[in-house]
Amino acid sequence: MRNNFYWRLLGCCLATVALMSCEKEELANPDLVGLAAQQAVETGDYTIDFEQFTATNPEDLPFITEVTGAYGTVGVYNMRRTSGGEWQETNVARIYDAANPTGDDAHDLGQPEHLGKMLIANQYTEAEIAANPDGTDEGNGRIAGPNDNAWGARMELDFSSIEGDVTLNSIDVIDIDNNPIENRSYVQLVLTDDSTVDFEYLKMHEKEGAVETVNLNGTRGVKKLIVMFDGGEWNGSGAIDNISFSVERTTTPPPPTEPYGCTLTQGYWKNHASGKKYDTRWGGIEKDDFYNSDKTYLEVLKTAPKGGNAYYILAHQFIAAKLNMQGASSTPAVTEAFENAEDYFESHEPEDPYETVDRALLIEWAETLTAYNEGKIGPGHCEE
Repeated sequence: MRNNFYWRLLGCCLATVALMSCEKEELANPDLVGLAAQQAVETGDYTIDFEQFTATNPEDLPFITEVTGAYGTVGVYNMRRTSGGEWQETNVARIYDAANPTGDDAHDLGQPEHLGKMLIANQYTEAEIAANPDGTDEGNGRIAGPNDNAWGARMELDFSSIEGDVTLNSIDVIDIDNNPIENRSYVQLVLTDDSTVDFEYLKMHEKEGAVETVNLNGTRGVKKLIVMFDGGEWNGSGAIDNISFSVERTTTPPPPTEPYGCTLTQGYWKNHASGKKYDTRWGGIEKDDFYNSDKTYLEVLKTAPKGGNAYYILAHQFIAAKLNMQGASSTPAVTEAFENAEDYFESHEPEDPYETVDRALLIEWAETLTAYNEGKIGPGHCEE
């Protein structure tokens, strides 16, 4: 019997401890829920099409190291391979204009004119061009103009500096040939955890300048986009364009500001609009026209709302709120009512107050502004 008693007592103690643990866990959850409720997720959709880069002469189109936009900054780093099979680390990322082809690329990169600007790995570096600005290359013309490297290229777009989660949707790859063979060309994504997503080798095309839109399957958490132009006997050339992606950002709104100032009723403002009691916060607007009323602000404030005319009921509280807001904080509800009233007065007259708005809605706005002016909501009423 005694043993059974102790076992029951021990069981009760354990149950109590477990219950206390559960209660503690449940108390923590509302804080987490509250934090989540304060946060907002914003998603922006973007396309990098390189059209921001321009030049009067297409031979002067720039080498670039980054692309910027509303999304932030994307780093650009393109490497070239030499005819001897050596990769060189110098960044040769450059803009090419399909609508105004340069070098020997009119027959391929110049074909999809509708794409306009695109990104290539240039055959010559900036330093090589600067050392021989008027130099020519057999078959390519002047070396100064944009011309994609023929012996292989590696293009890299770095999204790591963008604030938020980057999702890659698609990319246009231009001019993957089957003669010469470029059968080892591919697209690869590097994710934020440094793992990779590898896509199948790009299709080779008979047609020069063919455009292949590669579906990147909405891959999330992308840090880098890599495109390889490669094939047998060190072949590999082409361009990329129209990189479609989205950025998802989680934002936490700033904490609400502390209330400041205090408010006064419409009666106060009506009685302090002239003479010795004049409140300088009127700032002279008491003599200004009040929207489409054919009256001044002060005349409207002194006009009784005959027959319950909601135009004047709202106008009295609107004018008081307008003056109060010069030195007192508002609330979201008050600001919304004030802005709605302002829009209303811009398009209505007191003789026909309910042309497009119900009287009940005008009274609702007026009641919100009244509560503000009387100090029932907002920073509170002033001591007169």
